[in-house]
Amino acid sequence: MKQILSYLLLSFFLHASCQQEETIASSGKGTLSLSSVEVTGTEVIPVSTRAVNPVLAIEIAKADGTPVVKYAAGASEASQKIELEAGDYLLKAYSANYGATWENAEKGEPVYYKEQSFSIEAERVRYLTVAVPMVNMGVTFALPEGFGTWFKSYTFSAQIGERSVALQNGESAYFDLPSDGNNILNYSLTVVNTDDESQNKNSAYPGITTGSLYEITYLLATQSLEVR
Repeated sequence: MKQILSYLLLSFFLHASCQQEETIASSGKGTLSLSSVEVTGTEVIPVSTRAVNPVLAIEIAKADGTPVVKYAAGASEASQKIELEAGDYLLKAYSANYGATWENAEKGEPVYYKEQSFSIEAERVRYLTVAVPMVNMGVTFALPEGFGTWFKSYTFSAQIGERSVALQNGESAYFDLPSDGNNILNYSLTVVNTDDESQNKNSAYPGITTGSLYEITYLLATQSLEVR
């Protein structure tokens, strides 16, 4: 009887031990593979053989906000497999200029930002694709061919909110949208023709959106400005 009892107790402890080992194994680590983290929008971004576009920095934090890893823009480690504990995470991908502000005399740059949640399972690889949008907007000024035949000088400026930027032909400026929701692009062109006569054109374009690049062109035929 004692031998039978000892055998049953031994079987119970072995079974409990096996359950504990399975529990430990199931709460282990998994792997994140950033198979593609690319910017989206109208700007031409250099193509890279890396999975993560080199203009983007990467941050990974747990769901409760605890930081885990951070890679600067261009870091090759971000394109390699990343070992993480099983659980829920938040990934942030952003350009190095995220949070920057520009004065009137500065043209600015396109800014990219995206947050994406994901989960890691033990002993599994999670492949993640992230499309990172441009979170500001741009304005380009373009003069038509033959403009110099009729006009000898010009000044052009674009304004959104309190910021106004002067642009030459072919230049672009980038703006954050106003926090008050007043998403209107105001622009002005003054031209002086070959007879020294001056003309001024002022207009506004409402409903501008982030991720867009608006081109403002002067039309010789109608002597007016067009936004497209």
